[in-house]
Amino acid sequence: MKRKLKIAVLASNLIPIPPKPKEIPPQWSGAPEKIISQITEGLVKRGHKVFLFASGDSRTRAKLIWVVKKATFKNENLRKFGERFWTHSSFLDSLLVAKAFEIAKRNCFDLIHSHFYHFLPAIFFTPFVKTPSVCTLHDFLGGTRKEILKEYKNSQYYVSISNSQRKPLPDLNYIATIYHGVDLKKIPFGKKAEDFLIFSGRIHPDKGVKEAIEVAKKAKKKILIFGSHAENDYWRKEIEPKIDGRRIIYKGYLPEREYYRFLKKALAFIFPLQWEEPFGLTVIEAMAAGTPVITFPRGSMPEIVKNGKTGFLVKTIEEMVEKIKEIEKIKREDCRIWVKENFTIEKMVENYEKIYYQIL
Repeated sequence: MKRKLKIAVLASNLIPIPPKPKEIPPQWSGAPEKIISQITEGLVKRGHKVFLFASGDSRTRAKLIWVVKKATFKNENLRKFGERFWTHSSFLDSLLVAKAFEIAKRNCFDLIHSHFYHFLPAIFFTPFVKTPSVCTLHDFLGGTRKEILKEYKNSQYYVSISNSQRKPLPDLNYIATIYHGVDLKKIPFGKKAEDFLIFSGRIHPDKGVKEAIEVAKKAKKKILIFGSHAENDYWRKEIEPKIDGRRIIYKGYLPEREYYRFLKKALAFIFPLQWEEPFGLTVIEAMAAGTPVITFPRGSMPEIVKNGKTGFLVKTIEEMVEKIKEIEKIKREDCRIWVKENFTIEKMVENYEKIYYQIL
């Protein structure tokens, strides 16, 4: 029997772990924070001693270590700084990470598991401690992230969340690709669909919200849109004017339980991505509920949607419209089974546990 480990899990101060819907900034999905919570609680359940470095209002069965009592996004005094909020938030994240590595220098942990999202500077500290470190990459590896990671490509082990995510930086010191997981006990299965489409995600050009509306209009179907939005030109000019409350319905960001009630009844989940999505947690949730996915073959989509079995991978808006007509060819039970076999929290945590022992 393998010994139980002492594991430091590093998150950002920005949002509590896990986040409630109202605690998530409009420009973020809250997905990394949700995954960090699932990994942390899963490790605790398996008997490991876990130390979660996060904001003081996080909720966990691990030992919580914090430097700010309240998540920085909820701090009104910090938000008064406007654009400079992000600078101050980064300072406080640096303080939290420094605390973790200060403790690590006393050999208090067997392993450090950090998460690279927003901006979490753990990567800069790894060369200064003997404790092995692994980092899960949550974002697209372009721009400044690419330049930073190139400089520190061998300073620790890296976990990609899809194989496609690796393309901009194929020579990092990867130890595994580990897909995100969902809790099937919380997602109800819908045996029968009603005659409406669904979209869920940030209201952002990358996610293809405008295109999803176009698909619905051309298919002459009602579409429900879920997700938070920022008060910007994309929302005001491209999305808001098209919402009529009858065929194009905006539902906002709902608690999971309420959202899942709609998700399980949808005819199809429409996801016309406009960028190389590293993963798609909403896509997994849709299939878990029995709802087939119609999406473009960009980013991780070919890895997580089984074409012709759990949905369709298409190249154009017109093909999306045509595939809606064929959606009954997809068995909703197959969507659920696919997720059960490949994308559960249990499988995700088990895979992380395996790489911890592999590293040690």
